Amino acid sequence: MNEFQIGTEAVAGGHLGWIRKVHRATNEVLRDHRGEPIVFSTQDAAKAAAGEAMIAYLNTPMLRDGARVEAISKAEALFKPRHPFADAGAANGKVA
Repeated sequence: MNEFQIGTEAVAGGHLGWIRKVHRATNEVLRDHRGEPIVFSTQDAAKAAAGEAMIAYLNTPMLRDGARVEAISKAEALFKPRHPFADAGAANGKVA
């Protein structure tokens, strides 16, 4: 089942921390700025870092599909050519 989770995995030299996002079916191991997995000395440190990473992910601005559609509609209204007869009925008081 896809759900938010955090956890740890024991590896040689320590523990990895990981997070699982709802839209992904796999664990994402915490990595440093070079993309290398971070090995923590204790399980508690790995789990705390995973918790912080999950909170950071959950607090990022998310783009809803509706917001994206609204932005596209506004852009199309500005740049798409309008049909010359699109408003003719409304101007005459006729409603389709």
